[in-house]
Amino acid sequence: MLAVALGVAACSPASRIDRETGRLLTELDGYLGARDVHMARKRDQMDALGKLARSTSDPLRRYELEMNIASEFFAFSFDSTQQYLKHCQELAQDVLKDPDLYNEASVQLGHLYAKAGSYLEASQLLYGGLDTTAFSEALMAEYIWCLYDFSKDLGGNSGMVEQLSIPPDSSFRARLYELLPRDSDRWRSVLRDEFMEKGRLASADSVSRLLLSTVKPEDREYAIFAFFQSEIENLKGNQAERMAWLVRSAECDIVNAVRDYASLTMVAQNILSVDVDRSFRYLRVAQEDAVLYNAKLRPWQISRFLMEVEDAYAVRQDRQNRASVVSAILLAILVLGLSLITYFLIVRSRKLFRMQKALETSNVQLAAANEELSVLNRRISKADKVKEAYIIDFLQGLSEQVALLRSQDNRFRNLLKQGKSDQLFRELAISERSEKAREEFYRKFDETFLALYPDFVEQFNALLQEEARMDPPQGRLTTELRIFALIRLGVDDSKKIATMLDYSVSTIYNYKVSVKNAALGDRDKFEERVKLIGK
Repeated sequence: MLAVALGVAACSPASRIDRETGRLLTELDGYLGARDVHMARKRDQMDALGKLARSTSDPLRRYELEMNIASEFFAFSFDSTQQYLKHCQELAQDVLKDPDLYNEASVQLGHLYAKAGSYLEASQLLYGGLDTTAFSEALMAEYIWCLYDFSKDLGGNSGMVEQLSIPPDSSFRARLYELLPRDSDRWRSVLRDEFMEKGRLASADSVSRLLLSTVKPEDREYAIFAFFQSEIENLKGNQAERMAWLVRSAECDIVNAVRDYASLTMVAQNILSVDVDRSFRYLRVAQEDAVLYNAKLRPWQISRFLMEVEDAYAVRQDRQNRASVVSAILLAILVLGLSLITYFLIVRSRKLFRMQKALETSNVQLAAANEELSVLNRRISKADKVKEAYIIDFLQGLSEQVALLRSQDNRFRNLLKQGKSDQLFRELAISERSEKAREEFYRKFDETFLALYPDFVEQFNALLQEEARMDPPQGRLTTELRIFALIRLGVDDSKKIATMLDYSVSTIYNYKVSVKNAALGDRDKFEERVKLIGK
């Protein structure tokens, strides 16, 4: 009955969030906790730039500074961005008398209106307020990009205004391909959008990930690219990946103190059915930023979603009321059940007491047996360690003998170089002892090791892919098997293995890499699995 009650509690919405999504949302909560710090840093930056611009007497320098400030304010404050861009228009027209600079500021102002949802103002400025015949190629590229972005935004949010008669975004692509550098982020963004529109999701995904690779996670552009990656994942039907990219985009917006964004609102919308409280908290942050940004678009988008949140709260309240009724019924059943259990416990208390005494006696006997087994296991473990240490010392001694014989061979070579032929002839008869000793060492090593671990070759082959398995002669090991036999004995230092087997360290390394490349499963854990052979 208690399990039934717990089952009802488990049906609450928050419990249906999977582990990975829960981790992502917890991480996002941490970013939101530091939101005020990022906002304060942004305000300080804006104040410093504003003071610098106001202190500049050169009108051209002030124009450049205020255009830069407008760019920084673009996603932070609609009013401030509009104010700086309009002042740049005045400087260009009235002071600098420069039509190019005036057109540059006007294009950016039209883009601002389009991004903020002031579509009528954007249309009037971008389509009717500029003489584009005098535009430079760079300004024309910027202008066509703004029209393209305007058309995309209007197509996605036209429900808040009457549809304006402007060309679709696809009509600008050919011109943008001509004007934009082929390796630029904007050129690739246009290509990504085209692939998405045509349903070529694999190609869109490749271009999108290329764009992401060109920026850092803390860059402003990363939030935009991550948002479009989430849209691609949505088209592919991969909702877990979509959520991950939306969270990354929202985190980047927070770090950059952006107030005009969509990612956090979409995260809130996606989790509404499973975590109403968190969804409302995210939505409240988004609404607060939208109001401070003071544009038309975001508050309108969020207000539509608020009704869904209200409905979700009503559904949750109804669910909680039903759960309360069910809990009361279950509690009554539980009380009745406990009363019956108490009655039977009283009736059978004496019998249970005798059974408990018998069980205590059995537990004492079992504890004694377990202690004896533990002592035996410790002894066996100690014996194994002694055995392996003895084998290593034995093999080390044989290896040193091989080294000594090789040293004698080197001495013979030195005698030959020094012209001491008589002495050389006397000692030459034993010049091949090092090789014979090494072969004898290998033979004794193979016999000794296989006597201790007769199934080593079979179990070792079971760790390898079928085509890489080894078939050594009966009672012998290959060089690769000797290397990993030493590793099984606890000698895992390549230099020590090289010394014992009379090879170079690089040779040992190459053999190990060759075998690991043919391993089944995780190659980085291959040596650890070899050490478990025979245990």
